[in-house]
Amino acid sequence: MKSKLSKLLFKPKWQEKNPDVRRNAVLAGDDTELDAALPEIARRDEDAGVRLAALQRLNDYEAWRERSTGDADGRVRNAAREAYIAMLCSGAANAPAMMRRIAELETLSEDEIERVAASAADVALRRDAIARVAKLTLIAQRAVADPDAVLRLSLVERVNDPTLLERIAERTRKTDKAVSRRARELLQAVNISAGNPDAIAMKARSLCERAEALMRSPHTDADAELNNLQSAWTSLGTGVSAELSARFRGAHALALQALDTLRNPPPAAPPRAPMVEVLADAPPAQPRAPAPEFAAAQAQAREDKTRHKAWRHGLEQSLDEMSAALESGDSAAALRLQAQIAQVAAQFAEVPAELREKMDAMLLRHAELKRWQHWSNNQRRRTLCADIEGLIDSGMHPDAVATRVREAREEWQRLDAAEGIAADAATNAAGISRRFHAVCQHALRPTRAYFAKRKEVRVTHAHEIEALLGRATAIGDDSTEWKTIAELRTQSSDALRSLDGVDPKQRGELAKRLKDVIARLSALSATHERDVEAAKNRLIEQATALANRADGAGAPRETHELQKRWTALGNGRRATDQRQWREFRAACDAVFGKLDAQRKERDAAAAATREQAQHMLDELAALGASSGDAETTRKQLRELDARWAATATDDRALSKRQRELHDQITLQLKDAERRKRLARFSAALGKYVFLRAIEAGTGSAAEWVQLPTAGEFDAALQTRHDRAADTNNAATEDDEAARELLVHLEFLAGIDSPEEDRPLRMNLQVQRLSSRMRDRTATTPERELSNLLNAWFAQPQQMPALEERFTAAAQAIIDSLP
Repeated sequence: MKSKLSKLLFKPKWQEKNPDVRRNAVLAGDDTELDAALPEIARRDEDAGVRLAALQRLNDYEAWRERSTGDADGRVRNAAREAYIAMLCSGAANAPAMMRRIAELETLSEDEIERVAASAADVALRRDAIARVAKLTLIAQRAVADPDAVLRLSLVERVNDPTLLERIAERTRKTDKAVSRRARELLQAVNISAGNPDAIAMKARSLCERAEALMRSPHTDADAELNNLQSAWTSLGTGVSAELSARFRGAHALALQALDTLRNPPPAAPPRAPMVEVLADAPPAQPRAPAPEFAAAQAQAREDKTRHKAWRHGLEQSLDEMSAALESGDSAAALRLQAQIAQVAAQFAEVPAELREKMDAMLLRHAELKRWQHWSNNQRRRTLCADIEGLIDSGMHPDAVATRVREAREEWQRLDAAEGIAADAATNAAGISRRFHAVCQHALRPTRAYFAKRKEVRVTHAHEIEALLGRATAIGDDSTEWKTIAELRTQSSDALRSLDGVDPKQRGELAKRLKDVIARLSALSATHERDVEAAKNRLIEQATALANRADGAGAPRETHELQKRWTALGNGRRATDQRQWREFRAACDAVFGKLDAQRKERDAAAAATREQAQHMLDELAALGASSGDAETTRKQLRELDARWAATATDDRALSKRQRELHDQITLQLKDAERRKRLARFSAALGKYVFLRAIEAGTGSAAEWVQLPTAGEFDAALQTRHDRAADTNNAATEDDEAARELLVHLEFLAGIDSPEEDRPLRMNLQVQRLSSRMRDRTATTPERELSNLLNAWFAQPQQMPALEERFTAAAQAIIDSLP
């Protein structure tokens, strides 16, 4: 009943006239009717801020989209557009299906499409948006940064600017090998199309290397690859140097020859008849007791035979492996097997002829392969020297220069190892090897300052980590500085992730120490978090008990005290803290919600009381304005006073208004009673004024009879009226008795008498004082006025000045009577 009355009396704040009140209510209100009205408020409210608040409260995809073009206020349109694009990109739960969002790209501006292409969460939406973008810089940026590898690779194909392709290749060198490689291929193709000699030479060297790889390791399906190599070489045109042309033609021809040998191997030599081991196949002699020397000789012979068979088997196996290595073009394996075969053959007193022939044939093939490989490897060595020379003064990052030099050195070592060249021999050799090591030193010389500075930075960073470890170690197991412990744990975790900034030799030891510190600090924090969790659980139980307590006395104070204790406990585990805070806040809200309900009931009751009081004030105002008789007015006033006392409102303004109206009506009643009591004086004075008009010849005698009666004054007034009819009636000049009456009247009225009557005034005062001293009986003002009026009315007509003084004095006395 009270809530219905409250709704009738007070409309919701979101319907108030003040836009600030409506906006705050829309943002923070908790009303089901408000939730239902939000779409209409977002479209219809006259204030832009309220409409924007409703949109924020709704946070609906369709509402944002519709208002982004339909709102009259530019600020609301911009905010709605921003929110709509953000939800379109994020793929929020209330966003429409993917096909719908893709279709909506048609309605976006160029800048908005670029934003979707850069920030959309769904790869399908990004792919469709980037397909509509023509800005090459954005396409290149997404080719580097897009999360989807397939999309990154497809975007590289759309870039045809050499600068952008080079930038893509460099930025993805360590993050996306496929994109970096494809960017370099496209860059090379663009440069070749433009006739760049360096690009043509690089492509030619790449084709030579691929042909040489097929020469060394042919396979049965190499026809198509060789044909592709020939087509690619032809497309380079005539800009290739004679040296590279000769290198490619030779490698291509040798690859074709190796492929033909692989498909049509030469016939194998016919196997020789095995040597007959006479002693082994001869029938055993008749048993007899052998002499000790003969038995030892037999045992030695058997051991020699077994060793010989093992050596032969090992040699044959090594020859087979070397043959396979030569067929596959693996020179390094062939070189290793050649040394192994020589070692095994050295153990034979005489290598069997068939194995010797096989060994000689393989050595010839290996020597030929080594010559071709040495020629091919020297071509690659020259390429490596040229690549390293290109690094000199190239402006590349020192890390990139050092990495490229290291890779080149490793490849150089692999080439040397494949040819069996020792590392020290290669280092000390003259010619191309000396050139290579010289250009490496020259390329690395500008990077020394950088690496020296990096070493200095690494040392500084290591010292910082040592200081951090020292601070963490100083924390005792009984420490209660939880904030410091949490900060040190975070700093230790950051330091562990930043160990790339220290010397690699120190990383392992520092990582171990940091992990130990993190584990120790985590254990301390975990203990503290468990204690905090237990303490907060107790506070939650106490807050819940307060919410369920029947009487609410003291509940707000106790709840505020629990909130202070909660704050003093500090933070525990984040997820647990958040869950516990929701439970604690719900319990506290229940306490304050109960108080709010009680307050709302009190407010509703007070509002009803104020309404009743206002109705009574309206009745009092109407009663004061009415012209009813005094008795009825008094009765109604008593009834209203009783009702007001029963209402007992504490509104000071209403109470003040009630007192004012009550006093006003009381004064009106008193004034009415006074007028009634003094009515005879007023009537007598009115008749007197009319009588003077008759005496002056301006009044009508017929109207005299219609005048109200004046009680005790009627006889004297009638006598004077009769005298007025006498034509000989004239004003008496300067009557002393009349002056004495006037002075008496003026004395009673409290007004001054003229200067000439001052003696009479003085005598009157003396007489009154003397009379009062002799006779203690006092005459009332009304009685005295009655006597004076009768005396004045009874005397003849006076001079106009005296008559005017009488009228003024008589009216002043009547007005002053209580």
